[in-house]
Amino acid sequence: MNRICPLLLVLFLFSCGSSDRETDKGNISTKETLEPKGGKLYAVPKELMEISGISFVSNDTLVAIQDEEGLLYFYDLTKEEIIKKYEFWKGKDYEDLAVVGNDLWIVNSSGALYELKNFKAGPSKPNVFKTVLKEDNNIEGLALDKRNNRLLLAVKDLSIDGDESEKDIYAFDLKSKTLNEKPVYSIRHADIENFFKGDKIEEFSKKILKAVGNQNLNEVFRTSALAFHPKTNELYVLSSLNNIIAVLNPQGKIIRVLELDGKEFIQPEGLAFTSDGRLFVSNEGKGKLANIIELKYED
Repeated sequence: MNRICPLLLVLFLFSCGSSDRETDKGNISTKETLEPKGGKLYAVPKELMEISGISFVSNDTLVAIQDEEGLLYFYDLTKEEIIKKYEFWKGKDYEDLAVVGNDLWIVNSSGALYELKNFKAGPSKPNVFKTVLKEDNNIEGLALDKRNNRLLLAVKDLSIDGDESEKDIYAFDLKSKTLNEKPVYSIRHADIENFFKGDKIEEFSKKILKAVGNQNLNEVFRTSALAFHPKTNELYVLSSLNNIIAVLNPQGKIIRVLELDGKEFIQPEGLAFTSDGRLFVSNEGKGKLANIIELKYED
């Protein structure tokens, strides 16, 4: 029986790593320590205190949204400043966004989607698509699944059928503009529990296992963002609770768990990759200045 490492410490601003990959009947398991190869912190202005989602326009520029207003912010990583902003719609509770070609898609907590055509040119009236998802589902994550021409919407709380023992991810087809009510990925309580069994328990593992012992996934994992790695096609799913990232292979199996360790990770709410595989996490301020952190590491 292969042993799966119970913990991959992602330590901000350190640089060493090793990996040992084994195969068992075609399934990939990993045993490795993964640490970023030179991280960088970007402090963002006070108006982005409630930053809730990020997506890349180019490798040097990202677009961000904060959940209290319908405002888009274009942030230049080279200049380390906001270079443009505009209001796209009224209201609040906008949770995440995804760049799709020349267009931008935004999701709110109740699962409504907003399509902005040619969004880089400036504000325009969005196309709005309602789904069967509701406030009780509490949608927080949105990602482009480029290979399947669809968007992925991740629940923070309940699944469509009211189950809170798993965190489901649903697909919205970009051609038909419809939501598949059957989840395409699920992070289940049993998956988390099994991942941490059968190996040496470190301090972080103890904390997670204690929460797992409560038999309530809401005390272990609550999805806040997700994104595909552009090279491996692995799905990275961020939980602001416990500051962890679950990494899923294309078959939906959890193959790694990353801990975001450090006071800089105030409340991780956004996650995005550049086209060359650089990983960025955005943090709400919670009374402090919010930030965006680059975690650049070797696969």
